[in-house]
Amino acid sequence: MSSEATRGRLVHAAGQTPVCPALHTLTDARALVNGKTVGASQAELYLVEIHPGGEGLEDSHPGCEHGFFVLSGEGEAYVEGEHFALRPDDSLFIPKGARHSVRPTGGQSLKMIVFMAPHRT
Repeated sequence: MSSEATRGRLVHAAGQTPVCPALHTLTDARALVNGKTVGASQAELYLVEIHPGGEGLEDSHPGCEHGFFVLSGEGEAYVEGEHFALRPDDSLFIPKGARHSVRPTGGQSLKMIVFMAPHRT
């Protein structure tokens, strides 16, 4: 028999209320995996859409690794001053504590899966 700790949990993105995260503009983020949605204790996973004119301002996460997987749209990111062009199917890894920012380019929204591990405290 499975206990609550070993049960899988399904989260449908459309059922999650979008929020605009701190240090972001014109951004919809839907929590898919975190402590509130599924009780995760080691990771966070979000569906994020940054709309034209929006951005994720420079930020860092000293206690966790971070990354993006681009689903649609194009954008650019900076990690510790290094420029990265983002296109669908690209994955960008951001080490613990690295200063980073991201924004859409090309007039379309930038839609990404964003992860953090371990979760932020």
